[in-house]
Amino acid sequence: MGDPAMSLWKALRDGITTATRIPAPLVLWFVAYLAAALVLTLPVVTALNSWVGHHLAARDLARDFDGLLLIEPVLNSSAMLQGGQITPGAQAEGQAASTTLLAMGATVLVAGPLGTLFNAVLGGGVLLTYAEGHFAWRRFLWGVWHWLLAFLVLAVLWCVCAVFVVALGAGLLAVPASALQIPALVLTALVYVASVMTLEYARAIAIVEGTRNIFRALGRAAAFMVRQPVQAVGLYLLMTAPGLALILLYSGLIAPSIPFEWGLAAVAAQQLFIVARLWMRLAHWASQVALYRQWR
Repeated sequence: MGDPAMSLWKALRDGITTATRIPAPLVLWFVAYLAAALVLTLPVVTALNSWVGHHLAARDLARDFDGLLLIEPVLNSSAMLQGGQITPGAQAEGQAASTTLLAMGATVLVAGPLGTLFNAVLGGGVLLTYAEGHFAWRRFLWGVWHWLLAFLVLAVLWCVCAVFVVALGAGLLAVPASALQIPALVLTALVYVASVMTLEYARAIAIVEGTRNIFRALGRAAAFMVRQPVQAVGLYLLMTAPGLALILLYSGLIAPSIPFEWGLAAVAAQQLFIVARLWMRLAHWASQVALYRQWR
């Protein structure tokens, strides 16, 4: 296949070019996100404010259902639970933190399936558009319908994997601290990342090979990652790291510095953040298609 670095760079360049040259999937995805956010804003905000009282998390989750934005308050609650002396006040705080942690965990479990619905419903049409190199309504809608059931199965598998990892991580944190606790948590995280990568490549492989047998696609994805680990892992890291950096930049610096009394300016900043994240995700998908087609 040639030099791994060169093939990785070519796939990355082709994916970014394709996602930029064909804007229709981005526009459709943004409209779908916006419509769903408008429908779910009130119940999600009401539920989170009554369970947790964390307005920032409520606003962010209602905006684009991203469980990653809930990590900070969960970590803060964990820190509260690991206090030193147990005083009546600290005990009350610990109980409140436990309630907060459980509520956040439940919210993430609800938000996860909501977030994967867009991947399942629109994924077939989007990836088919990138594989064919042009957008056509008939082909896009055919791709959505043709792979809908297969991608819904993938979404269910992703949720099962996420629940398992969350439960395993919570179990490891609950046991008394030991020298093996950190390595076990790291291994759990690596297993989760490997599972997510396999599920994501399976989606692209199903489109490239024209199969709706998602378990066959999962097998091909695992074989691809074993045979081309540098390209597969490298592409995932190169496309995931900027997305995480954008989340941290926005939630930690940009959003807190924008007064929401500014109205349209604050809304515009939020929507630009969503567009940037969606474009990164779609460029990642297009790069996965390009990388697998090169190897195939």
